[in-house]
This record gives sequence, C-alpha cells and structure tokens, in this order.
Amino acid sequence: MEGSWWNSSKTLMQILVLIFGAGAWIAVNGVWVELPAIVALAPEQWQLPSYLTVISQIGNLGPLIVTLMQAMCSKYFNQNAMIYSIVSIGTLSCLLLCFFWNHTAVIAGKEYSVALFALWYALAFVDCTSSVTFLPFMNRFQSVFLTTYFIGEGLSGFMPSIFALAQGIGNTRCLNVSSYNETTNTTTYHIQTHYESPRFSESVFFALLCIMMALCGIAFFLLNHTKVATHFRTQEQTYKQGSIVDTSEYPTASQTINDTYDSKETNEQNFDASDAALVAEEPPTLTKYDYVYFLVIIFIINSLSNGVLPSVSSYTSLPYGELAYHLAATLGNMANPVACLIAMFFPMTSRLLLGILATWACGFGSYLMVLAKGSPCPILINEPSGAVLMVLSQILFVGLVSYIKVSIAQVFRLRGSRKSLVWYGAAIQAGSMTGALLIFPFVNVPHLMSFVSGDPCLTVCA
Repeated sequence: MEGSWWNSSKTLMQILVLIFGAGAWIAVNGVWVELPAIVALAPEQWQLPSYLTVISQIGNLGPLIVTLMQAMCSKYFNQNAMIYSIVSIGTLSCLLLCFFWNHTAVIAGKEYSVALFALWYALAFVDCTSSVTFLPFMNRFQSVFLTTYFIGEGLSGFMPSIFALAQGIGNTRCLNVSSYNETTNTTTYHIQTHYESPRFSESVFFALLCIMMALCGIAFFLLNHTKVATHFRTQEQTYKQGSIVDTSEYPTASQTINDTYDSKETNEQNFDASDAALVAEEPPTLTKYDYVYFLVIIFIINSLSNGVLPSVSSYTSLPYGELAYHLAATLGNMANPVACLIAMFFPMTSRLLLGILATWACGFGSYLMVLAKGSPCPILINEPSGAVLMVLSQILFVGLVSYIKVSIAQVFRLRGSRKSLVWYGAAIQAGSMTGALLIFPFVNVPHLMSFVSGDPCLTVCA
C-alpha cells in the first residue's frame, strides 16, 4: 500500500515538474511559431521577425537584474516571489495579446506594431529570467526531477508547435479588384492579395499560451504548498513556521545557463552512468585551447540560430509560400526539444566530431541565408523540391545547433571549472546579440537593405 502511494505521488510530482518546466519558454516559442500567421497582417510585413529578434535580446535585462539583486541585496531576495511575479507577467501578457496583438500606432510617420512589440518584450523578459530562477528552484528537489524539468522545458517548444499545426494556415487568394475614378470617368483593375483566416484565430492561439502560463503558475504553487512535493525535497531543506527554507545559499544567476544546465554543483548531484562514460572517454580537465575552441563554436552557432537567421526567416521561407513558412517554423521548433533530449542521453564529446557537426550546421545555415538573399525569387522557387529543401534545412539546422549546444554544456559541466558554465552562458548571449544587431540594419535601414520582400500574387519569378 505504501509503495503504491509512493509511486502515485512520484507520478503526480513528475507531472507538476513537467508543467512547471513547460512554462519556461512557452510564451516566446509560441509567439515565434505564430509569426507565419502574423507577418502578412503586420505593418512591418517581412521585416517583423528582425524587430522581434532585437527586442528579445533586450529581454536579457531580466537575468541581469536578478544577478544584481542577489549580489547587492541577497538578504531581501525572495526566489518564490520572483517566480510568482514573472509567471504572472507572462500570463497577463499572453492574455493581453489576445486582444491587442494587432493594434498599431504611427511613429515618425510610419506605422508599427507597438502593442505586439511591448508585449513581446514582456514575454522575452519573463522567459529569459526564468532561466535564472526556475532551475535554482529545482535544486530544492531530488536530482531525479531535474531531467523531468528539462523534458518539460523541451515541451515549451513542442506544445506551441502542436497548437500551430492544429491551427493551420489560411489560404491566399488573388482578387481582381476594380476602382472607379470619377474625375477621368475610367475604371482600373489591379490584383490584390487576400489572406483567409486559419482554423482558429491568432487570439485563440494566444489564449492557449495564456492557459499554459497559468498552469505553470498553478504547478509552481502546488510544488511549494503540497505534502506530495514535500516528500521529494532534498535533505538540505528545513522547515520553519510551515514554510520551507533552504539552508544552503540560493544559486546565483551566474551559476545558471539559458539553454540546458545549471551549476556544476547541482549537476554533480545528477551524475549518472552516461556522465561516467563521458569522464572515462576524455581527460578530466579542459585546456585553454579547448575553451577557446568550444566557446568560438558556441558563439558562431548562436549568432546564426538566435540572431541572424530568425531575423531573415520570412525572407527565407515566405517566397515558397505560407505553408512552407508555417512548416519551417513549427517543425524547426519541434526539432529543438527532440535534439536536446537526444543530447542529454547520448551526448557527443569528441572535439573533432563536434567541429564537424558545427561545420554542417553552418552549412545548412549558409544555405538558408542564400535563400534569404535571393528573395523574392530564391533557388528552385518554381519547384516543389525548393520548399522541401528549405524546410529540411531549417529542421536540420535547428536540430544540429541544439545537439551541439547541449553536448558542449555536458563537456563543460563535467570537465570544466565551475566558471566554465558562466563563460558558456556568456558566449550564448554574446553570439545571439551580435548576430541580431549585425543583421538588423541590413533588413531595415533603407540604404543598407539587402533583402527584398515579395507578394504571393504580384511577384513573378522566371
């Protein structure tokens, strides 16, 4: 009877941790996979992804603020209050998106999606901050739940993609529209592109994200206030006046990385057979050359995956049609958690092989850039194989990048110094911001613009 209760309690605990982890990045991932439905309706049109990419980098102020709070006023820093705050902001922002995502304003004579930009920044702030608050919170529980958390975090990319696939895309119709000029008594005709609605609206999609964020908050509350969760806390926890206090110092933000793993100390508690195999295969410490080699790889692939390619994603995909853009966004987003899960259990440790994989990833990324530069008439534009190659390249690029990042994180946490994960996280953020800032003027500054948008009804490619 006791064993049955323990198993059912553990199952419930796993579910709560999964839901909690899914809330980490579900808002940002959700808005991103919805872009194929938004781009055609936004005043920025194909330039919209570049604006969102730059704004998302500013969201890294969240982890910086948490780090400063822990460094300057650690006695007054309340981890639970911080998590409740960011989950509440994320839930409210998703709710507001349901009603205001398409509200615009004119600034300096040009129309912008100001409501979308503001709410996107709030979501980016929330999700970036979750990286330095959710994982330290998981230190309170037995290390077995850390893997469950990472699987849940993977669902934050998987679930919105499922919603987007279920939503589908609206058909594009080319209408012959007439206009009568009373002055000249003439009638002119022109082709106008009309976008039909998908199975359910953008507002319904954002409502689903709001529900997921709300469930994340509920899961967090239950992890803090239920007896089931109490049974799975680590022995370092003590109880005082009905609340739980961690006798060890809370991990700081610098001990946490955005993508996959937290501090080396925490991961040593989660040391398993696969970790032992990694240590047995390679020397226990990394040389300066190893650090430079791996950090350069991390910098380059994050510059491409988080900065450059997202900014030009519309130019890469939309010439092949809304369906191709839709599939590239959703299936590419699904490739991320799948690759991370594979890398967690079957990581790559060879320097040579990781370099080869990084080269392949850059190759796929370069192909996607060539397509963007060729917009609105890229390679194989009139062939079905063109769209297929574009979508496959997007999936393989995202999958390889995700696998490489998690594998290098594994190497750093097991053979590097404690600060190696700090440098890892710094390389991720530096690469992402560098890529986003470098590509932005080439997409939006008039005399520098290198990418040309098209129209599904008016663009004719030979």
